[in-house]
Amino acid sequence: MSAAEPAGLFKLGVGEDGREPFTASHAFRVEPEGHGPARIVASPDRDQVGLLIGLSRALPAPFHVVYVALATRGLRPTGRYQSQRPLAREALETFLTRHRDLLERDGRHHLWIGCVEEPSTLVQDQHQLLLLYGRLDDYAAVLRAAGMDEGPVPRPEPHRHLVHDAFDADENDLFASMAWTWNPLEPEDEEVE
Repeated sequence: MSAAEPAGLFKLGVGEDGREPFTASHAFRVEPEGHGPARIVASPDRDQVGLLIGLSRALPAPFHVVYVALATRGLRPTGRYQSQRPLAREALETFLTRHRDLLERDGRHHLWIGCVEEPSTLVQDQHQLLLLYGRLDDYAAVLRAAGMDEGPVPRPEPHRHLVHDAFDADENDLFASMAWTWNPLEPEDEEVE
């Protein structure tokens, strides 16, 4: 967090007004195939970016990154922004670390990290959840090493996704960090009110 950014900003608020931060369960659950591929849903209570880096190390490089902009400021439209070129492991980790505050503390986006060589995907969604597809056993080992166990993964109702103007410059920096290809949002993407 830079000195100019206020402390206490969070991406998901509970209650009608969203004034209180959501407290994640620091647990995960395995969801078997049903309406889609099997996956792990994790609710880390800290260091989501560090966890994404650890989870990405269970996968072969390179990676595609998709930043799903559900709300934007300025002239840039909402949509799915995909990296035009695959990222090497070091480039992915640098990207995640550089944009940690925006990714962890603002509710304007989802982030997808897709493995180029296999159908494995890591998703950080705007509900402070990680949705993990592919190498489930490897992911579970990483989550357990981070102090997480299988357990409930609640989604608060009601809740609000919070977009903070303090992160507008961070979002601009994210878009300037690489070349992106834009596509419109899909029907399942949930725009921020």
